[in-house]
Amino acid sequence: MLIDASSFHADDDPLYAEPAGSPSAEALLAMRAAGEVGRQLHEAGRQLRFALAPSPARVEVLLCDVDGIVISRLSPSHALEIMSGGAAFMGGIA
Repeated sequence: MLIDASSFHADDDPLYAEPAGSPSAEALLAMRAAGEVGRQLHEAGRQLRFALAPSPARVEVLLCDVDGIVISRLSPSHALEIMSGGAAFMGGIA
């Protein structure tokens, strides 16, 4: 069977379509930014840890050193700001 590659478009063939639930370009960009911030935190000897607070309905975010010693407790919104490369991270948290 011969296929004319010049007339074939993967977008036209449902077998080559993006799977449902694939991350959007925006989500992939956000994950890349978070990965870069994570790398910078690691280089600074810091890491963010997430755990269930005493109430299982709440998440606790901890800024720790490489030995796991808690440096600070953060609100989830503050942690998201840090992981997105926001001003809180640039302000010297790491």
